Amino acid sequence: MSDYDTGIETPTEFYLGNEYDLVTRKARLDLPAVMYDHRHLLTHGVIVGMTGSGKTALSICLLEEAAIDSIPCIILDVKGDLCNLLLQFPELDPKDFQHWMNADDAQRRGETPEVFAKGLADRWRQGLEETRQSAERIKLLKDSAEWLIYTPGSDAGLPLSVLKTFSAPKGKMAREDLNQKIDATTSALLGLTGISSDPIQSREHILIAQLLKAAWENDEDLDLKTLIRRIQNPYEYVETIGAFPVDEFYPEKERLKLALALNNILASPSFSTWTEGEPIDFDEMLYTPPDATGKKKPRHLIFYLAHLEDTQKMFFLTLLLDEVLTWTRRQSGTTGLRALLYFDEVYGFIPPHPANPPTKLPLMMLLKQARAFGVSIVLATQNPVDLDYKAISNAGTWMIGKLQTERGKARLLEGLEGVAAERGTLTDRAYLESVISALGSRVFLVHNVHKSKPFLMQTRFALSFLRGPMTRDQVAELMEPYKQARKGKKTKVALAPKSEPANQQANEDFKESIRRSAAPTTVETSGPPSLPSDMTVFYLPVKQAPTPLGSNPDPFLSNIKLEKSAPQPTSSIGGNHPQPVSRKLVYQPRLLGIAEVNFLDKKRALDLRRVYRFLVEVPAPGFPISWTHEASIPDPTGESLARDAEWSEVPADWNSSKKLTTIKKDLAEQLYRDAKFSLYQNDELELISQPGEEILSFLNTCKAVATRNGDAELTKERDKFTTKERDLRSKVPAEALAPPVIVDKTFSLADIPLLGRFFGSKSPPPPAPLSKKTGEKVTEVKQKLADLQAEWERKQLAIRAKWEEIAGQYTELLLKPRKSDVTVTHFGLAWAPFWQNTYADGTAARVPAYV
Repeated sequence: MSDYDTGIETPTEFYLGNEYDLVTRKARLDLPAVMYDHRHLLTHGVIVGMTGSGKTALSICLLEEAAIDSIPCIILDVKGDLCNLLLQFPELDPKDFQHWMNADDAQRRGETPEVFAKGLADRWRQGLEETRQSAERIKLLKDSAEWLIYTPGSDAGLPLSVLKTFSAPKGKMAREDLNQKIDATTSALLGLTGISSDPIQSREHILIAQLLKAAWENDEDLDLKTLIRRIQNPYEYVETIGAFPVDEFYPEKERLKLALALNNILASPSFSTWTEGEPIDFDEMLYTPPDATGKKKPRHLIFYLAHLEDTQKMFFLTLLLDEVLTWTRRQSGTTGLRALLYFDEVYGFIPPHPANPPTKLPLMMLLKQARAFGVSIVLATQNPVDLDYKAISNAGTWMIGKLQTERGKARLLEGLEGVAAERGTLTDRAYLESVISALGSRVFLVHNVHKSKPFLMQTRFALSFLRGPMTRDQVAELMEPYKQARKGKKTKVALAPKSEPANQQANEDFKESIRRSAAPTTVETSGPPSLPSDMTVFYLPVKQAPTPLGSNPDPFLSNIKLEKSAPQPTSSIGGNHPQPVSRKLVYQPRLLGIAEVNFLDKKRALDLRRVYRFLVEVPAPGFPISWTHEASIPDPTGESLARDAEWSEVPADWNSSKKLTTIKKDLAEQLYRDAKFSLYQNDELELISQPGEEILSFLNTCKAVATRNGDAELTKERDKFTTKERDLRSKVPAEALAPPVIVDKTFSLADIPLLGRFFGSKSPPPPAPLSKKTGEKVTEVKQKLADLQAEWERKQLAIRAKWEEIAGQYTELLLKPRKSDVTVTHFGLAWAPFWQNTYADGTAARVPAYV
């Protein structure tokens, strides 16, 4: 699809601005608008520009387009500029502008607030018209998404519960992913105390990481108070650390200092602001709940951080980025743009080597891996010197505005040349340098590796009112309606006092709606409803029945998450295990699909197979089926019916074998489009990982092969240097020099011996007197031998560094199937058993009862 189009509302494309003529200093409105295919953002993006370059306005335009295209966004707002996204005035009423404008701006202009506000409204109307837009587009934006501002550590915006619970990760995680999450959480927590957090050298880091690992491997959540107690008395959870008992590794008196440092956080009056609010759960946060028609809106989650100290910012961003990474890895692969992470003012969070703040690793992993899951990363900064160019070499789109320093410009050009080399695109450094030097406000050089050459663009006019950074009080005003709405929802859930019959009735109505939403429509029969004889029907077996009602705790229910439609009541004893007072077994219809997909790569002699299993709820009429989340179900093997069960009705729209045949074809088609098999490969070493092999294991293999290759290269080089040494020694009498040190040819990159000293450690016998000429020659040879020794040492270091770098390189190899490689082995209507539990307060919920 072209970068240009005659319209500005086209699917999968962002309208960012218009081509710009550097000679006339004007936008080329005679040409089609600049349209950016948002799928190109899957290779990530970088926006660079000094203050006044228009960087923030361009970023806001990008995020507005994402909202219009129904793409949810996670926005990290370090300065408070991005909250301007909520200032959307479709009527272009001067009163709206007056309420949010900076009063000092009017005073400096010598105008009354009313006159200045009218001028702002007129300016916005004119700016929209000049960039092919109208006020109708603001309304389109306003209706397309929901914007929420979160203020961690403050209740100005929507609060977040960050410190209250260090929750165990959801679902199964690869070991290296779990270890990374543990390290990120530990580094973030220690960062608040000012303690240096080194995963290898820091005892504090290692101890806390071991305690988190012990808890999370048992699916146990920890709060800060419990963690502090376990630091003091870790023996029940961690007996040894490495080869040493805990007390030898980290004596009790010294552990107490760590516990006190963390306790200071717990005792701080501001601690409560880090524990109240909703937890970070992107499965719930990125979309609104469905409305009456079942439609969801994407959310733009703005994390406002301007009020935080540097250590608090680092703490929160480390945890947040790790949550984004964990959520990303749980998604299915896709070639479309699923979500966008925008990080404004990334200074200090992904700096060049050797700086290594805890935010750097999750950002680097996102830049390397997120594209496969449909998640884009866009970073913005004022100064390109702030960025680790090796880390962001994955960025395929660069939008470059006016730069402040020659050093920054030179560093940027170096980075672009690196990207060009990685991606195979060509750039003319002299041309780019002259263009960047001539850029003005709102004009950007766009370098997109998906296109053949860079181009100049003047950004479009923003739909949102750009008033500048917002204060906490202004954020509080913007979020007050959302807070009130959420409070209203909570009051409906709470049981009302008997003295307030109106509220009590409202509560009863709410409870009744919960019962209706949780209880299926059932048919009082001893078997399933009749279905067409030609329909394929499966029956999922019922797992072992739970413990009797009223026992405590209920192990069956303790590991089951209740459906979101119902609250999770707690028992009076025994913790948070829900205790139903009655239960019954209900069979519900589901669509079951199991498919085998082969992945072939003849060039690499790969022939791999994967089985996909789906069990999805029958959607409401008119809604598509979501084949996105795989299910842990066995191959269906005949009938397995439970007695005394009730059966839900099958929607009439799905009571048809013809309908199921069509859906089966759709499943095969979707797997053909979206299925992939991911392996790791090291092109330099010509290595490919084994199916299911974790990245650390693959990197260890790469290291072993690189070590062998390095040893072989060192052996060749050693022979060359030995020959040179021998030639030099032949030019003077042997007795005039110390004997050479013979070096064994078997050595390792990890322990590279030198050629040896050219002068032995023992005192040689007194040499025979030399003539003046011979003595001068000996002196010359000795110097050349010393130079040769230094050159050999440099050569060894260079070879070692080269193969160490090669050992750490890897890319993802994605295998895609052919249509003939997709075989749906099981498909049809499945009867899935559920326990319908009723609780003492009258609420009800269903939990799966199938294996």
